[in-house]
Amino acid sequence: MSLSLALNNALSGLRVNQSALALTSTNLANLNNPNYSRKVLVQETQVIAGIGSGVTADAIQRSVNVLLQRDFREETTRLSAIQTENNYLNRIQQMFGSVANKNALGDLVNSFSSSLENIGNSPEISSNHFTGVNNAVNLADRIRDMADTIQKERIRADAEISQALKEIKSQLSIIAEINGTIPGQKAQGLPTGDLEDKRDQAINTLAQYVDIQYFQTDRGQINVLTGSGKTLVSGAFTAELSFRETPFITANETYPTALDGVHFNAGGSPSAANDITAGLTGGKLASLFEARDKTLPAVTNQLDLMSAQLRDAVNLAHNRGANTPLGKGTNAASPATLLSSRSFTNTAQAMTLSDDVNLVLLDVNGVMVGGMGTIAAGATTPAAVQAQINTFLGANGTAQFDSNGRLEIKLNSNVRLAIKDAGTVANQGDSIVQYDADLDSTTENYSGFSNFFGLNDFFVTPQLTAATPAVAGQGSQNGISSGFLVRSDIVADPSSISRGRLTGTPPNLQLGSGNNEIALELAAAFEKNYTFDSIANGPNRNSSTLAGYAGVMLSYSATTTQVSQNALQFQSTLTGDLQVKMQNESGVNMDEELANMVIFQNAYNAAAKVIQITGEMLDTVIELA
Repeated sequence: MSLSLALNNALSGLRVNQSALALTSTNLANLNNPNYSRKVLVQETQVIAGIGSGVTADAIQRSVNVLLQRDFREETTRLSAIQTENNYLNRIQQMFGSVANKNALGDLVNSFSSSLENIGNSPEISSNHFTGVNNAVNLADRIRDMADTIQKERIRADAEISQALKEIKSQLSIIAEINGTIPGQKAQGLPTGDLEDKRDQAINTLAQYVDIQYFQTDRGQINVLTGSGKTLVSGAFTAELSFRETPFITANETYPTALDGVHFNAGGSPSAANDITAGLTGGKLASLFEARDKTLPAVTNQLDLMSAQLRDAVNLAHNRGANTPLGKGTNAASPATLLSSRSFTNTAQAMTLSDDVNLVLLDVNGVMVGGMGTIAAGATTPAAVQAQINTFLGANGTAQFDSNGRLEIKLNSNVRLAIKDAGTVANQGDSIVQYDADLDSTTENYSGFSNFFGLNDFFVTPQLTAATPAVAGQGSQNGISSGFLVRSDIVADPSSISRGRLTGTPPNLQLGSGNNEIALELAAAFEKNYTFDSIANGPNRNSSTLAGYAGVMLSYSATTTQVSQNALQFQSTLTGDLQVKMQNESGVNMDEELANMVIFQNAYNAAAKVIQITGEMLDTVIELA
């Protein structure tokens, strides 16, 4: 009986050590596989009827530190979010350029300002006008280019969200499929380590995209939830995640009115109730939504704010000047027409003028033609103003409102219309117009009669969703930077830049050919400080020049990018250290495996020796019998 026991013990040793050697060879084969966890054969003494009966291989276990693994996944989620944020911030920073870059926004503002000074100093030199308009066009082109770049980045983010959702659903399917396989494998006593490795790899990938929490069931399955508690995987079943990609995005398209979020088990009917976007607070997916819906729109808001201030400051000065050369207007479609920028939905709405507004017609030499007209200070309406202008023009032209409610002043080809407010010195000669442009039951003050109507604007800013331009206090200012333009007839004829205003004592007014007062006021507009309101996810409220605010935007972008870069360096180091520690515990160590191989080989040889000796002893017993 003892010899039989010895033989059985030795045979069990052979089997177990053979399995251990096979497992060691598998470990060594996966030496350089970062997604493989070292497998260990758990050996236990086999006991039958209280007597040791050799050894048995109970199970194959993975060498995984689950706590370290959980920490690594959490830090991976943070790292992926910061990497995504940093990528977008770096591209925005490249768009802004640097202080040394002559194509940076602030430099283009300064170039335009300098060219206006040259016009003021030498208004008779036509090349100065050409250079001024060219610099204005370059500035406008740069603003539009930056605005377009931001929207392209939003489109990129939206497309990356769609791709991220596809990857998330792919990894969820892998986890669910393995969850469905493992219980059956365990029931048959088959090893599941490699399947668990593949599942871990899927969870690691999933953690890059979205913040998750998870737990393992007693059946060996892992259920995965979002950080906010929405179940993504339960056993062999996955949640339905949906998202609608938007191929073209403009500044006025925002989430959730126009852009989509992630919907959870929507069943083909996405709604606010099944939108879980707000609950996605980590990983690449959340960072992409942050870029699309907050970071990039904030940059657009900065550009729009600067564009509006640049437009209003330049247009205010330009409208103080005499309108265009002889026989020309501000309407590209009808060259002899002055077309206002402001649109009136109700031409009978009340408005008030603080001072008289004088109207004169000039000939080619800038000399008055006929008498002076006056729109008296006090209460009036846009319709009444139009009627007074029409009466003043007589046979020299007509004034009317077009189909968009914009004031059209059509002139004969031998005259031009000039406007001069009789305002106080404190108001720089402007008549203050009181008008409730935004229809909030509160009137606002607008400086300058011509400026209020927009009869001689330099810059125009078309609205994204309307045919009429956006002007101060009226129309949507959102996204105006994407349509920021120099008035087309000024581009076509640089001499259209206003240089001076009417001089003389009413009713005798004239415009001298060498008058440069308005050109100097245009240049002076760039030396003034303006108040720029604070922007969410952007610079705080500040007072600066137009070029100064361009510098504020660049500085804010650079600072934000640097902060993100520092966070990325720290998080990369932390995550890398955790990955090394995790691989040290779960990865394959060649020296250790080779040492184990020697141990298993010796144990195998020893068991074989026992079998040999036991066989010789059995042969002796048989011979004695």
